Amino acid sequence: MTTEQLTTNNSQQSGQPSLTQRQLPGFAWVLLVIPILIFGLVWQQYAVNIPKWDDHALRAFLFYSDQDPTFTGKIYQLFKQHNEHRIVYDRLITTLDYWLFGKLNYVHLMLVGNLSLVGLLVVFMAVLRRSQPGRASQSVMYALPIALLLFNLSQWENMFWGMASLQNFSVVLWVIAAFYFLSYTNKWGLAFVAGVLATLTSGNGLMVWPIGFVLIALQLTRYRSSSKNRIYRPMIGWLVGAVVVIGLYFTGFEKPGGIAYVRPSAVDLLKGWFAVVGAAAEAVPSSSPLRNSILLGGLLILLTLGIIIWSFLANRLLLGQQIRNLFQPKTAIAETKGTISSITLFFWGCAGFILGTAAVVAWARTGFGIDLLITSRYKMYSLTGLSLLYLYVVVSLNDRAGRWWMIGSIVSSLVFAGLSYFSFLDETIWWRHWLTTNQFNWTHPTNRPIFSSDSVSQRYNPATPAFYDAALPTIYGPAQQPAVSLIVTKISGGFSLQNTTLPAQGLGDAGNYLLARSSKRTYLFPVWQNQQSIAMARFMPINLFTAGFKGSLLLAELDAGMYQMFVLTVSTKKTYDLYPTNQTIVSAGPPAATTVKNW
Repeated sequence: MTTEQLTTNNSQQSGQPSLTQRQLPGFAWVLLVIPILIFGLVWQQYAVNIPKWDDHALRAFLFYSDQDPTFTGKIYQLFKQHNEHRIVYDRLITTLDYWLFGKLNYVHLMLVGNLSLVGLLVVFMAVLRRSQPGRASQSVMYALPIALLLFNLSQWENMFWGMASLQNFSVVLWVIAAFYFLSYTNKWGLAFVAGVLATLTSGNGLMVWPIGFVLIALQLTRYRSSSKNRIYRPMIGWLVGAVVVIGLYFTGFEKPGGIAYVRPSAVDLLKGWFAVVGAAAEAVPSSSPLRNSILLGGLLILLTLGIIIWSFLANRLLLGQQIRNLFQPKTAIAETKGTISSITLFFWGCAGFILGTAAVVAWARTGFGIDLLITSRYKMYSLTGLSLLYLYVVVSLNDRAGRWWMIGSIVSSLVFAGLSYFSFLDETIWWRHWLTTNQFNWTHPTNRPIFSSDSVSQRYNPATPAFYDAALPTIYGPAQQPAVSLIVTKISGGFSLQNTTLPAQGLGDAGNYLLARSSKRTYLFPVWQNQQSIAMARFMPINLFTAGFKGSLLLAELDAGMYQMFVLTVSTKKTYDLYPTNQTIVSAGPPAATTVKNW
């Protein structure tokens, strides 16, 4: 018998954990950190300090807040409506970043938003630890499937968008944290704070109030030990607080104007609901990601509703008892026997929030095209829903079945996370190229290599260094390379452009860019590099991309004029080449704006 076997046997006989058992928690932590670390490294590689769309509103907030000399005016700017939301949390983080660093940095906003995923993972781990005390030492390993579901490139749009990461990630954290406090503790005050943060982060955070009220009402006996003579205090306090918060939220609220909502049919609305819930399926390579998302969403909704109905029936006597307690004296409540399990209450609350948010998104967005519903910005709800289902099942099963469920979930979520880094790499690269070329077009409005920027941008968020800084002589110089083929097709609102010969260049700023040059100015635009299947690429990211690309130019992005088309090639060695195409396009200029913004 070896020394190790003797040590193991002696440990077992003495009741002490073996060496392997002592090493397991550390090994589990290493495994748990890996998906977070990969997520962070990819984010660090592609994140860039350039605003996108609503990001400009945060810079405008700083400007208008500084311009307003009164305290009440600054408070108004902080709580001012943004579309249908009150983005107070985003503005507070923006203000803090500006105070600390002297400039607004959107990468810092992304970092804070992405850290909300870490907070969400911590909440789920707390649920695991409290729900299965017999497996408390193994809760880190049981959390691995959740980490793989949350930290992957399916989240690319929110990952690399300052305002969206703060809003779309953080609101889920605050809501789920509120339901944790209400389901597993008697600290309803902390849940109330989380609910306020959720409301001041995104409009769908308002759902925390009615759902939270139900959770409190179904477990009044939880508060018996801490407030024996005030058992109704949490319910009354939550209700009064909800009325105040919701009332303030809608004070002066105006429906965003200029948006022509297209109401979908009942069938399309149902498909849209399924698509939002099942949007995670887009990571699986397929010719029909929308169909797969609808099918997965339908399955997840059926499973979720099935669990809710089953657990309602299993707890029907307790539910009836809790409802009677609402109308009976405190003595009746004191005699209550049995409570609804915390994991059941937590599941009900989280499922209601996820399915409710998905329904709202489907109602508001399906009419604009159902394909929009599986875009990355909405995937957070699909991934959180999958995490919730895994969590509920693994907690509900016995030790043996729970271990097998955990192992199977680790394997499937690992495959899913791995596929996401291939499936969405092209979108991640395009996103970075889109941001950098947009910054070029803002800051180079002439046909000479002269930088230009307004005073507000320079004060709050100066232009960030970009790849094109070293390429300006090539961008504004004559084309030195032979002509390449470029197929130009007129489409609604602009032009579609395609090339089949120019090779792919790399996975960062290297690549092909469209260059449009008129007698007055020059524009840069990103392209979608052609790619092959993951199997053909032998699961190597660098092999994904092949010769040729597709791109588009929208008239809304071009001043009026005639433009010669070129292709700018940026190599991984930071060399730059300009290819003529012998193609021209004519733009009548951007159309008049029809959308009225409240920011």
